[in-house]
Amino acid sequence: MMLFHEEELLLSVKRGDASAFATLYQRYRPQLLMEAYQKVRNQQEAEDIVQEIFTSLWQRRRELSINISLKHYLYRAVHLQYAYKCRRNEVARRFVSHAYYTSPESAVPRNLENKELGQQIREAARHVSAPACRKVFELLYLQDWSHKEIAQDMNIQPQVVKNQVSRALKVIRTRLREVEVV
Repeated sequence: MMLFHEEELLLSVKRGDASAFATLYQRYRPQLLMEAYQKVRNQQEAEDIVQEIFTSLWQRRRELSINISLKHYLYRAVHLQYAYKCRRNEVARRFVSHAYYTSPESAVPRNLENKELGQQIREAARHVSAPACRKVFELLYLQDWSHKEIAQDMNIQPQVVKNQVSRALKVIRTRLREVEVV
């Protein structure tokens, strides 16, 4: 349950009271900053996360519906903002990686490397003794099927597909290490 004073401040913020918002900001900013810093280990990024949370809180003040303590709500916001930042960074990393592999400057050498690596992976896949594991691996990685498509085609559960892929990957990784690819 929210403390009365906290609830009163929140109602004032909802009505657009900037001094009530400043009070909330001063009260929770140091704690949220520490929480954000523990996640990102960078002072500027932590400050950006906290600033984004308070900016969003102010912008959405009229439609806020907080049924838990404000402190808990704000800590949860730090966690969600951090998760969003991680997803955004992962998307950027993938884009940069993809751009590198598809750029005209790197196309010829990468295509040759990828072709050779693909041949070595196919060769290693031949060492997967279980036919179902090998088939699942080939459909997933070499023919670009989804887990769901494979499960439907082979009349098995998606979890079985994941298990079969995992087994095949263990054999393939071991084989590739033996030939010093990985």
